[in-house]
Amino acid sequence: MRIIDICENFSALGCLKQYYENNNIKDYMIFALEMHLSIGDIKNNHLEFLKKLHQKYCDYNYTYNYNEVLKEILNNITNDTVIRIWSSMKNDDDYMLLLFLCNFLKDTINTINVVFSSDYNELQYSINFLDYKKVNDVLKYEKTLSKYEIKAYAKEWNNLIEINSELRVLENGEVKNRKYSDYYDILLNILKGIAPCKIGNLIGECMGKEILNDASDLVYLTLIDQLIDLNRIKIIKQGTRHFIDTIDLVN
Repeated sequence: MRIIDICENFSALGCLKQYYENNNIKDYMIFALEMHLSIGDIKNNHLEFLKKLHQKYCDYNYTYNYNEVLKEILNNITNDTVIRIWSSMKNDDDYMLLLFLCNFLKDTINTINVVFSSDYNELQYSINFLDYKKVNDVLKYEKTLSKYEIKAYAKEWNNLIEINSELRVLENGEVKNRKYSDYYDILLNILKGIAPCKIGNLIGECMGKEILNDASDLVYLTLIDQLIDLNRIKIIKQGTRHFIDTIDLVN
């Protein structure tokens, strides 16, 4: 049996790699699929959406191509391969990746296992910041998905594609399709208490209050820029990059 681990980002990959290497496990295979599936268009060209997002907010040429990673995963699947997906019921991107992979792999592989970090600890939203020494403890919650469960997750993904909302958010264990505007007033109220401030400070406040579970900074930055475009927030001082622009409410 050969296990292929798949996680949502490179922080999680680093945690798993450190776990394997410190336990002298040599024959491991881990892939990070940093797809940010909780935000943006998932029906048409999601990769192009991510490229534009990174170019706008991070000001660099986004070269990561998750399609190449998916090809590599397929190329390494054999008859005895087990896919192990690291997911969570508390992290939107982690959960969306589980749905996506069940749909992507449902006709390709016999065994898909899942590990929900939130089963180990409800405050462990992801394994992104997990101490590698705790991986064994989290692995106790690994389960093999039945064919019915795989099909159900795949169906859930296809339903999300058809709706193709701006945001996909886990609320009480269910995916809710949301609009950016659903969170405008929440962000504005938070900004009201700390303005003027740098964009990064507002994002940190939003993350601390878990407005969108364990959402990435790109999600919050998208919401902030929507409010700037709507003339609800203004930039009063530009920084060396967008994250450190100083912002305030528009009176």
